[in-house]
Amino acid sequence: MSKNKIVLIALLSLLFIIMFFGIKQIWNSVGIDWKETFYPAARAMLNGESPYTIPTFRNAPWTIFFLMPFALFSETTGGILFFIASIIVYAWVAYRLGANRLTLIIFLLSPPVVYGMRMLNVDIFVLIGFVLPAQIGLFFILIKPQMGIVMIPFWLLQTYKQGGIKKIASTFLPVVAALGISFLLFGNWLSGRQADLYDSFWNASLWPWAIPIGIVLTALSLRDLRQDFAMAASPFLSPYLAYHSWVSVLAGLIKHQFEFIITVISMWLVAVIIALGF
Repeated sequence: MSKNKIVLIALLSLLFIIMFFGIKQIWNSVGIDWKETFYPAARAMLNGESPYTIPTFRNAPWTIFFLMPFALFSETTGGILFFIASIIVYAWVAYRLGANRLTLIIFLLSPPVVYGMRMLNVDIFVLIGFVLPAQIGLFFILIKPQMGIVMIPFWLLQTYKQGGIKKIASTFLPVVAALGISFLLFGNWLSGRQADLYDSFWNASLWPWAIPIGIVLTALSLRDLRQDFAMAASPFLSPYLAYHSWVSVLAGLIKHQFEFIITVISMWLVAVIIALGF
């Protein structure tokens, strides 16, 4: 192994140690969704129980498989590792979506990302889905449809233009089959689990007032096959949405530097206004 590789490994290890113990110092103030929902749900699965025994777990069952490696540790250690992994994923997805150094930094400091890190939810998986081929990305999008549901008609039209009905079948059949199997294993895991979301204090949806914006973005994404519009459209159409899930709009804007920066500045302005009690 070369000297440069040894130095790089040493620096990355030191950075990891600093991040781990730094996050541990603030752990009591972060990781709320991890502690209340995702860690208990993953532990339930590891113990051979249904993750839906946790009332606040409302995501597709395969969400748990991505969380299991972190749930092998204690709540604190696993949560800190997931926190570090989330930061890395946010940065990696932004890079894959075309962020330059400036927009990458602004993205990581944007209100949805900062708040998302505080809550430690699973938004990163949807973002991963944005940069994967449709056949795989569909599984990630369905983890939180309110963030990326418009990608489904986008991929449907895109795959049809690429190879017709046959291409659609090969692309969508795996996720359809997985959904069918999930209902056989867990019953109708959607039933009754969304009723309390609409009036929840954390619901940051602009529905129904933002529907026209969502429809326009959806129409443009289908007319021009613009994935950036498809990524940005879903939050405007969802009747419930946590504030951190608005990050998918930023994902759609990140290649457009001026518009992206103005949006993030506006988000911080709104955050300040709310913090001041206006």
